Order: sequence, then structure tokens, then C-alpha cells
Amino acid sequence: MKQQVKLVVVIPVGALSSKNRYEHMVDTIESIQHYATPNHKIVIQDNSAPMHLGDRLLKEFPRLDVVRAPLNYGLFGGLYKSLSLALLHVHSTYQYQVLMKMDTDALMTGPGIEDDAIRFFDGHPGVGEIGHRLYDGDGIKYPAQTIGREVSMYGWLRDRERCTTMRLYMQQAEANGYIIGEHVLGGTAIYHPEFIERLVKHDMLLREELRRTMLQEDHLWGLLCYAVGLKVARFHIPEQPLAVVWKGLPCSPDDLVKVNAKIVHSTRYWQHMNEDQIRAYFRQRRQERRQESNHARIPV
Repeated sequence: MKQQVKLVVVIPVGALSSKNRYEHMVDTIESIQHYATPNHKIVIQDNSAPMHLGDRLLKEFPRLDVVRAPLNYGLFGGLYKSLSLALLHVHSTYQYQVLMKMDTDALMTGPGIEDDAIRFFDGHPGVGEIGHRLYDGDGIKYPAQTIGREVSMYGWLRDRERCTTMRLYMQQAEANGYIIGEHVLGGTAIYHPEFIERLVKHDMLLREELRRTMLQEDHLWGLLCYAVGLKVARFHIPEQPLAVVWKGLPCSPDDLVKVNAKIVHSTRYWQHMNEDQIRAYFRQRRQERRQESNHARIPV
């Protein structure tokens, strides 16, 4: 029997580097544990072989669920493959209401985003993925060009299996309103359970020919969402609580608080602030909230 939870958060974890630091992974997990519904599960997709950072994180956070890739598949289609392992695990293990994928440079900064997402999905039937939707201009230039190349005669000569599969998914997606290159930025994206159900049903996960694509994983999810008959939608500030851009923060930490942003990406920088300073700002807010909560529970 599957474990029933309200929210599942999948966090892919790669090897350590000057930008990908262990203490930042810990901080992101702590932010989720602080703000998310108690009825949540965090799944670490450990792509850090041979470091096995998932095991190290599990010692600090015993309630984590760690899915380990046998090796680091890398970026582009490689991240799609490793995330496929996590999604298949989630599908077989949990009965959930909403699924969220967060990178390690994303941070939860306020409570209630799972309820916001559930209400949005309830009010927008047929939507499978929400977040910062890109559908025109420079935002889709790279994926549109890459798809065009991989489904072309040149793409067929380079990799016939990949080309054939991509052509099929493109036809299915365009029949459902897909704009070539359309996607939700992958720093944080939110999925309806039906999207994952359809990916499994139609055998669209762990496909080796997609492992060989030069699309990023978020580009692929956008294509596959439409291919299974669903759509992607905008769920972003200022109207909605997600605040996600590719590099750096979308606005200052103070402004993010003012617009009630509940997840932010990327924590790497904002103007003169570096990642440590940004994380310290939001960590201080968590500490203040915790102190206020503790004070409210003290009988007078």
C-alpha cells in the first residue's frame, strides 16, 4: 500500500563544487521542513556518485527518502534520466496531492504553497505542470532550436531512435497546443499527480533515446506534458507565490517578502548579495518565525 502524503518534494543532488556546497543543501532541506505541511516527504535524487551525498544527508535528516542513481548521468537528457528514477519511485511509493521539484539553489520562504498549488490545479483542470512558464522570445530559443535540429534529417542521421521518438512526441504535443520550446523553468516546478501517472502509463520515463537529447530536463517535461494531453501554466509572482528565474533572484529579498513569495530561485546572488548572505537573510526570518511561534505557545 502506498504511503499517503500531501506533498512530495524531489531534490536532485549533484557532486560538490564551489557553487554546489553541502551546507546549502542542508539549508534548503531545513527551509522545507520549516514551512511545508507536516504531511510531506522529501525525496533526494542522489546523482553525486561516488560521493553518495544522499547517505550523508540521511544521517542529518533521518526522514529523507534517498534514491541513488548508479552513476552521475550529467546534465541535459542525463538529468531527465536520473529524475525518471525519482519519479518512478515516487509513483510506486506515495499517494500524494502535489509534487514539487526543487534544485538545491532554491529555498522555501513561506508556508502554504502546497495548498496554493492544489487550489490552482483544482481551478485549472487539464494543467499538469505549473511554475515560471516560458513560451516565446529568448526564453525558448535554445529548446526550440534543439528540438528542430533533433527532429530534422540531420537529427535522424545522427540518432535515428532519438529522432523517431522526438518526432512522435512533437506531433502529439503540437496536437494539444504545444508551442515548440515551451516549458516551465526547472529551478522549481510543480506537478499534478495525473501528469506523473500519464508519464508512467505511456512509458515516457527512463527512455534511453531521450537520455541522449541535448534538451535540458525542464524542456523535456514541457514537451512531455503536452504529449500526454495536459498543459503547462504560469504560477509566478506577483499573482502567485513562486519566484523563479534562471540566474539569481528575480528581485531583492525584501521585495520577495512583500509579494509573499513562498519559494525562491536562484539563491546564487542578488546584486551585491552573495548566496551566503541571501540564505542568512531567509534563515533569520525562519528563526524569528520559530521564536514567535514558541512565544505564542507559552501560557500567560
